[in-house]
Amino acid sequence: MLLCYWICIFHVVFVLGREGKLFVDNAYVIEVNELRPESLQRRSSFYKHLQQHNINYRIRHEFEFIDAISVAFATPQDAVRFFEKAKSDIKRIWPVNWVSKPLVIETPAQNDIIPTLFELYNTTGINRVRSELGITGKGMKVGIIDTGVDYMHPALGGCFGPGCRVAYGYDFVGDNYNGENDPIPDNDPRDTCNGHGTHVTGIVGAKDEERGFTGVAPEVTFGAYRIFGCSGSSADDVIMKAMEQAYIDGMDVINLSLGDVGWPESPASVLADNLALRGMVVCAAAGNEGDKGIFEVGAPSLGRHVISVASVDNTHVLAYTIQIGDLVIGYTTMNGNPFTSHHAEIVPVSNSFMPNNDACGGGPIMGLLGKVALISRGGCLIVDKIIKAQSAGAVAVIIYNNVPGIVTPSAPEQDVHIEYAGISHADGETLFRYLQQHPGETAHFPKNSKSFPIPTAGTISSFSSWGLGPDLSIKPDLGAPGAQIYSTLPLDLGAYATLSGTSMASPYVAGIVSLLQQAHGGSRSLDIGVLRALLMNNGNPVNIYGTDVLDSVARQGTGLIDVYRAIRSSTIIVPEQIRLNDIIHAAPNNEYTLTIKNNGRMDAEFTVSHVTAAAAQGYANNDLTQTWLPLSRPLIHTQHEVEAIVDFSEQSLIIAANQESNITVRIAPPPNAENTLPTIYSGFVRIQKENDLPMHVPYAGLTTSLSRLPVLNVNETMPYLISRHVDRSSPAMITIQLLQPSPLLTISVVDAIDPNKTYGWIPGGYITFVGRNNLDDVNDSNVLSWYGNIAVTEEEAQGGPKADPSYRPFDFNAAAVSVSSSQSTDGLNAGTHLPGGTYKLKVMALRTFGDAKNPNDYDTWLSPELYLSLQ
Repeated sequence: MLLCYWICIFHVVFVLGREGKLFVDNAYVIEVNELRPESLQRRSSFYKHLQQHNINYRIRHEFEFIDAISVAFATPQDAVRFFEKAKSDIKRIWPVNWVSKPLVIETPAQNDIIPTLFELYNTTGINRVRSELGITGKGMKVGIIDTGVDYMHPALGGCFGPGCRVAYGYDFVGDNYNGENDPIPDNDPRDTCNGHGTHVTGIVGAKDEERGFTGVAPEVTFGAYRIFGCSGSSADDVIMKAMEQAYIDGMDVINLSLGDVGWPESPASVLADNLALRGMVVCAAAGNEGDKGIFEVGAPSLGRHVISVASVDNTHVLAYTIQIGDLVIGYTTMNGNPFTSHHAEIVPVSNSFMPNNDACGGGPIMGLLGKVALISRGGCLIVDKIIKAQSAGAVAVIIYNNVPGIVTPSAPEQDVHIEYAGISHADGETLFRYLQQHPGETAHFPKNSKSFPIPTAGTISSFSSWGLGPDLSIKPDLGAPGAQIYSTLPLDLGAYATLSGTSMASPYVAGIVSLLQQAHGGSRSLDIGVLRALLMNNGNPVNIYGTDVLDSVARQGTGLIDVYRAIRSSTIIVPEQIRLNDIIHAAPNNEYTLTIKNNGRMDAEFTVSHVTAAAAQGYANNDLTQTWLPLSRPLIHTQHEVEAIVDFSEQSLIIAANQESNITVRIAPPPNAENTLPTIYSGFVRIQKENDLPMHVPYAGLTTSLSRLPVLNVNETMPYLISRHVDRSSPAMITIQLLQPSPLLTISVVDAIDPNKTYGWIPGGYITFVGRNNLDDVNDSNVLSWYGNIAVTEEEAQGGPKADPSYRPFDFNAAAVSVSSSQSTDGLNAGTHLPGGTYKLKVMALRTFGDAKNPNDYDTWLSPELYLSLQ
C-alpha cells in the first residue's frame, strides 16, 4: 500500500476513497515552522496571506497539539499561490489522505463454545491479573477512534453518556457522510451500520455475564469517536481531530485500528507521538500486508512513541464444515454464512497440489459445471480465480491457503455471483489428496458451525505486516491475539462475530494498557517510556510455526504481550529495543548501552545472555537488470546463516535495591554481511533476575547499507509515458513504481539536450515520504499528468495536483479496484507554462538516510524526449 489509510483487518474488505483517489482534492495539513507561544499569530498570518491574495479556501480543522491546520483550497492554483506567498511560515506540508471505510465480514458465533476462544487470556496473563490482583480496568478511560460504537449493546452498557460504559464520544462526520459531501457532526457516535468499531470496543472491555464473555478490561469506561458515516470514506485530518478530542476528554489510551504504509513523519504519527508524550497512550495496528514483503508496517503505528501491534493466531476458530468420507474440514466465508448447497462434488482445478498460478491464466477450466472448484491461493488475485471458476460453471469455490493457517477470501460483490470460502493450507492438502483417491465423491455442507483448533496458535499470523520501519526503526513493537477473535457487533448486525487482523490485536493491547495503568495508580500514571519498557521487557518471543526458531523481530517485535509479568515486574530495562540501523549507520564500535533498574526491595543478581532469531532476506537478485528486487514473501533463514556477533561488558552483575547499572552490549553485523543479499538479522538480549523469568530487549538491523537498495523501479516497462506529444488538452502521463519507501520523490522538467538544465518541477511532482509499491501487481503505481507547465519552488510543486495510484490493494485477499483511465485536469492551469519545444522529465527518488541536496543519493530516470505544443 501507498500513503492512504486503510483499516487493518484480516476479515475486512475495503472500498476505495472517492473516485479511487488517494488524496482529498486540494486539501493539506500545514504545520508552521516551530511550536512557539506566538503560534496563534502565525496562524493569523496564514489567514492574512489567504485574504490578501484573494485565495479561495476553507479551513477544515485547526489542531491544538500539533501546530497545524488543515485547509481545502478551491483550486490547485489557489494552493500554489498560497504556498508561494506563505512559505516562510511553513515547516511541513502533507496532503490530506482519504480513509477507506471498512466492510465487516463475519464468521459464526455460538454460545456453547465461547470459552474455547479465550485460552490466550491465560497465555497473556489476563486471567491471573483478574483473579490474583483484582484488576479489571476500573476507572480507566479507553478511546475508540473508528466507525462508532453500538452503545445499546448490553455487553457495552446499553446507554451513552455520564454514568454509562460509553460515557464520552462524538460523531465527527454524521450518519450520511460519505467523503464527498460535507460532514454534519453530531453528539451521537452510535454505530449501527458497520460494526468494526463495535467489535474493537468489545475486545477492549465488553462484559456479557449471560454469555460468559468479557473483553480484556471489562470495567473500563469508553469514549467513542466516530470518523465514518454509513458509506464512503473519510480523511486523515478527521482522525487527527478525533485523537485530540479523545485527549481533551481524558482518555488514558486510544486505539487506532487503521493505518497507512507511510513514515514516522506522517501527520497522524507526529500527532500521536505528541499526545503519547503528554500521557495518553496510543495503540495502533501494524497492518495486514504480510504477503507484501519487508518495510510494510503502517503509520500511525510507526510513531516513535506509539505501540505498534502485530497479530498472533488464536487457539481456536469457529467455522462451518465440509464433510466428505471420514473427513471433517472447517471453512470460513466472507459473509459469515455457510454454503447454500447441501451437497456437491468438489473438483481440484489442477492436477498437483499448490501449483504456481493456480487458475490464474491459460484457457478455460473444464469439468466444473455444477461443481465446487478447489483452488490454491497465490499467483494472482483471488477474485480472478473465482471469476475464472464462475465462468466455467462452478457453483462455488474453495480457496486453500498457500501458507500455514486458514484464509478467508474476499472479492467485490459486483464481480462475483457464486459462493466462495477458505480453508487452511493443511486442510487443503488433506482434501486435495483425498479427492485424488476418491474422484467424483459428493461432499456435504451442514449448516451448523463448530470450534476447530488452529494449528498455528500462538505464532505470528501470516497476514501480519513485516517491519522494519522505512527508517529501520523496530516496528512492530509487540504482538497480541488478532486472528479469529470473538467480540461484539451492533445489535442490528447480529450482536456477535469473529473477525481477524491487526485491527483486533491493537485493542487487545489497549485493554492491557488500561490494566497496567490501573495497577500503577490510575489515569495516565505511567510515562510512555516506562510503559513501553514494561510491556516490551516482559514480552514472550514466539517461534516460527513448526520450528523451534524464534520468529524475526521484524515480524513480532518483542513477542506476545504478558500483562501479568509487566505488572509484577520490579525491573525495567531501557532502552526497550536496540535499533542497529544498517551497516553504515550503526553505533560507534557497534556498542550499545542498556540500563537495568532494580526497583525491588532487595539486592539482586542479573545474568545477561543472548538468543538469536530468524533472519529475513527481503531481496533477491534480478539477473536481467543486475539489481535487487524486493520479495513479497521474505526468505527465512533459521540455521544461523545470518546472525550477529554479540558480547557483553559483563555477563552477570549485582544491582542494589532501588539502584541501576549500565551494561555495554556489542552487536556486530554478521561476518558474511557484505556478501549477503539484503537481510534483516535480529535477536534478543536476555536479562534474567535470579529466581525470575527472563526479560528481553529485541534488536534488529540490515546486512547492507540502506542507501544501496534500489528505490526507483527502472526496467523495460517502468517508468513509462503515455503520449510524448503534449499540449493543453493532451498531457503526458508518467507512471512510476517504487521498490522501497522514499523520503522524497520528484519529477522535474529538464532540457532535452542538457538534462542538467532544470526548468522546474511538474505540478504535484515534489512528494515527501512515499510508500513502496507492490511489484507483484503491475497496476500498483503512481501516476501524474504533465500539461507543459512547471512549479519553480518546492511549495508550488507540493501544492499542485498530487500523484494517485492507479490501483489500490486493500487487504491481502481483496480484489483490485481500478481507477478510471480518465485523467484529472487539475494540473492544467497550475504553475508557469513553458514555451513550445522539446523537453525531458527527470524522476528522482531519494534513498533513505540520503542527503536531499546530493544528486548521488537518488535513483534517477530520464524520460525520452517530449514534444510540447502551444495549441
